[in-house]
Amino acid sequence: MLKNFWTIVKRSKTTYIALISILLVFIMPILFNLFNLGRTNRIVYLFFVINIIFSVFMGWFVKKYSLAFYNLVIFPIIFVISVFAKYGRYGYFLAGIYLILSILVYFLFDDK
Repeated sequence: MLKNFWTIVKRSKTTYIALISILLVFIMPILFNLFNLGRTNRIVYLFFVINIIFSVFMGWFVKKYSLAFYNLVIFPIIFVISVFAKYGRYGYFLAGIYLILSILVYFLFDDK
């Protein structure tokens, strides 16, 4: 069964995007807590640095591999689910920023 899972992941870039998004949104905050990195560090490094870099990467990745435009929404939606569950209202604004950055980078690269 695990072999089938990895075959699906290799074939579907959308699944790949969703798995990385889940890792960043749900697993990374747990790792920050395990290593006793405080809330401020989590907000600054994870929400502002790592997630913004990932959003920019997502825009490039979706454009490079000619994926469906909805792939840009996967990460912000997963982030909003996590924010709804355990973080403050500022998270909703961050999800919007992630989406806007992904869209900007998506349109920045030409099809040529």
